[in-house]
Amino acid sequence: MASGEGGEEEGWEAAVRAEVGAVGWWDDPDSADHRARFKAFTGQRRDWPQPTLLFWKDLLLRVARRLRFCSAPAHLVASVWFARPGGLTPLCLPQVLEEMRADGDILLKSELIDPSMGSLYQLVRRVSQMAISSRRPVSQEDTLVFKSLVEERAADIARQLSGSHWTSACVITMSRFNSFFSGQEDAHAALCLLTQSGKARYLVARKQDPVEGVKFALNSAQVPAVSKLDHDTLHLVWTEEKLQDQLDVLDRRWEISRRRALASFKSGDKQAAYRYVRQSKLFSQSRGRCTQLLERVEEVISLIASSESTKKVYEAIQIGIQAMKENNVSIEEVNVHLKEVDELVAAQREVDAALESAPLHSIDEGDIEEEFRKLEAELDDEIPHIQVQEPLSHTNEETPDEVVESLSNNLSSIKLEAI
Repeated sequence: MASGEGGEEEGWEAAVRAEVGAVGWWDDPDSADHRARFKAFTGQRRDWPQPTLLFWKDLLLRVARRLRFCSAPAHLVASVWFARPGGLTPLCLPQVLEEMRADGDILLKSELIDPSMGSLYQLVRRVSQMAISSRRPVSQEDTLVFKSLVEERAADIARQLSGSHWTSACVITMSRFNSFFSGQEDAHAALCLLTQSGKARYLVARKQDPVEGVKFALNSAQVPAVSKLDHDTLHLVWTEEKLQDQLDVLDRRWEISRRRALASFKSGDKQAAYRYVRQSKLFSQSRGRCTQLLERVEEVISLIASSESTKKVYEAIQIGIQAMKENNVSIEEVNVHLKEVDELVAAQREVDAALESAPLHSIDEGDIEEEFRKLEAELDDEIPHIQVQEPLSHTNEETPDEVVESLSNNLSSIKLEAI
């Protein structure tokens, strides 16, 4: 996350101008629109202009999204991002931030629980937050966490990780998690919010040097609790990343040694060329050993992921067997039902195939009229056998014969077109 104020002003200005668009009032502090949007709100909530409030709330989130920020210091948002020449800043922004906080659009990082701290610290923080009834206003020293932007980033991370993981959650190193954000501070603020909502869990593998990682949910469900297998997986994933980094370094050094050897040979310095050739061979051997180790680690990680999937399938089978026992359902009955379902599916597929392969013919009106005449004859045969109770006396009541005749006339007059 950007914390300095010197090197980022140009980026903020460009992002704000891109989101504001081509409007004349932004560069004209004397315009009525500029004064209306930059002036402070009154003390009464009902006197606040709703379009102006929504304008700043939407603009703030769009600028943060363009800058790829999930959090930002409050003093930058209120005093720097939207500052105009001469030091003019929107006087209504403090009220806008308070409204966004009340609506749950932003949270203060100081009020979130740091998952990297101990369990006792987290318990004390939860109790203290429950004991505090009043809420202090946003100060310039606070860090604002944009809830919707964190949720968007989490969904994007899940999409990227789902391509290489087929489980409901995965374990990644902290460096990999930080790479999805604009900086470590931004990633830490997002992690605090995600752990609080149950979409991520912090873990550390204490083997020699501590290795930090995140167990991240890849679907809408909450991430399961951290297990010993997750700590072992984290250590393996960390080893895989280190081996891949070392392999990349060896590749670059091998390529540099080859180029230097060729350059020395062309210049006539055979001794230097020989030395660089030996270096390239040593780098090549190191690359081979590193590649073998990397493949073994990847194989172990793949086996762990497969075992997790097998475990889930086994648990699902056990739940099904238990449900069958509770409902007195036998395996034979399940097989019969499955066979019936398969037969229904096969029959439906045959019907669909027949409908798709059947040619479409035009319907002859003569055939339709013939069918209607048959229907009329059937109705004439059936009506005499029906005991119809005579109504009292309705002059406009139609007799059954008249009803049949009217129905026949109406059906015969229908014009059917070719399908």
